[in-house]
Amino acid sequence: MADVRATPFIPQPARLDLIGSVLATVFGCLSLTPSLLPRTWLVQGLVSGLCAVTGYALGCLASRPLRAVLRRSRPRRSQPRWAWPAFAVVAVPATLLCAYQGWRWQQEISRLVGVPAPPAVSWPAFLMVAAAVFAGLLGLARLLRRGVATLQHREHRHRTAAAVVVLCALGPAGAAAPAGTLDAFSQALDRRVTGVPAPVAATRSGGPGSLAPWATLGREGRSFVTDGLSTPHRTAPIRVYAGLRSAPTSRDRARLAVAELERTGAFHRAVLCLVIPTGTGWIDEPTVRALEDQYDGDTAVAVIQYGALPSWLSLLTEPDRAEDAARALLDEVHRAWVRLPAAARPKLLLYGHSQGALAAQSPFGTAGSLLGEVDGALISGPPNASPLWSGLVAGRSRTSTEVSPELPEEPGVRFADGAADLVAAGRPRVVFLQHPTDPVVWWSPELILHRPDWLREARGDAVLPSVRWIPFVTFWQLSGDMLKALDVPAGYGHGYGEEAGAAWRLITGSSSDGHEQGNWRVGRSDIPDSAYSPITDR
Repeated sequence: MADVRATPFIPQPARLDLIGSVLATVFGCLSLTPSLLPRTWLVQGLVSGLCAVTGYALGCLASRPLRAVLRRSRPRRSQPRWAWPAFAVVAVPATLLCAYQGWRWQQEISRLVGVPAPPAVSWPAFLMVAAAVFAGLLGLARLLRRGVATLQHREHRHRTAAAVVVLCALGPAGAAAPAGTLDAFSQALDRRVTGVPAPVAATRSGGPGSLAPWATLGREGRSFVTDGLSTPHRTAPIRVYAGLRSAPTSRDRARLAVAELERTGAFHRAVLCLVIPTGTGWIDEPTVRALEDQYDGDTAVAVIQYGALPSWLSLLTEPDRAEDAARALLDEVHRAWVRLPAAARPKLLLYGHSQGALAAQSPFGTAGSLLGEVDGALISGPPNASPLWSGLVAGRSRTSTEVSPELPEEPGVRFADGAADLVAAGRPRVVFLQHPTDPVVWWSPELILHRPDWLREARGDAVLPSVRWIPFVTFWQLSGDMLKALDVPAGYGHGYGEEAGAAWRLITGSSSDGHEQGNWRVGRSDIPDSAYSPITDR
């Protein structure tokens, strides 16, 4: 009979590490503490499972030196017989008690946000999800460790050498394959369009005379150019969209967008707004419609698409594409805009949401450089990694908080976390919208080991005072919150359409009917046309 020890790929029974199991239970219980948004039993199960795996890994690392000491003092037995029974006696009731308290916290958060609370009957199901996540990830880790051990075994050194040679030979192809696969996947997602008919208005891309064929606009582009057609306006709003298949590169799509703007007469409108979409090419319709309603349709909106992947995946796999698209669109539109007489130019606005907010800030190192290129900007739900946003927040006054920063040295910039901040005195030209309950704004890898200022200071509106920073755990909690960031009522989470109208009025200095309340170009009228140069020419 063959010795099974000589066959390393045969799974062997493996006991759980005691200290790892203790920390897994502790982390799992801590995962039930409240965060920014309500969690369903499914999301809670995912968060608890990830926290438990993290705790188990940390426990295993900590138990190695302890096991070595125990083996020297007790050669026959590394741990007492009563350890596991004692652990079970404590862990089971502690987990059940924490599960009940976690459900009560979810009831409180749900009432604050205004969504139905998770039913008591379905809530315990999170335990099964957490157990499945824990077992699956632990099994995967052990399988990978077994594979590495096999390659390192002395009887398989020749296989290790062969594997290294193959990886070195195919390294460039292997590195290119994921990018090509993602591009193909992105294109496949973009082709998943519905039976929406092409617009009949010449003021929309994909319509009569459009330079961007309807078939190339993709799923989000078709939705964008056909939305808002039924809203009555004195002038038909212009919506220009260049999809992934409308032109091969971001620069080509930007030039196509400019040609579309010229075709539709967009440079003769009162307002021209450049929109940087999310990773999928999606645009927040209520925010765009609020601007069109404010000017009774005397507007033009231009968008170019840079991908079709969800924002989180796009940020991980192709972080430069969004920034390149933003730079290209700003550059090409600005080049055509400055050729017009100063008095005949439309107001040039910039809007970005979520990943689009991050990309919209990328060409500018300071608020001054942003205000030197556009007449106003609306940035909603900016990710925590946004360099301009983080620099402005870091320079806030000492009496203000990270959630509601005040910038006495930057009168042209306003941070708003609700409607009350959008009716205050002053004429900011750049508005940052950020809800205290928006996990996209507050999520950061630094949450793993560092407590952020917003969890040192007084909690924002609709955030429970009991929300605390816990190493590793808070990171996974906010990661889970991002899954439901758009599934909450207006005014919470990652949706900003309700505040958009007030924000646009504050930025443009216009009343609700689009009439200006003062000199729009204060501070710009004395700047010669030659000062306006394309961004890439600076």
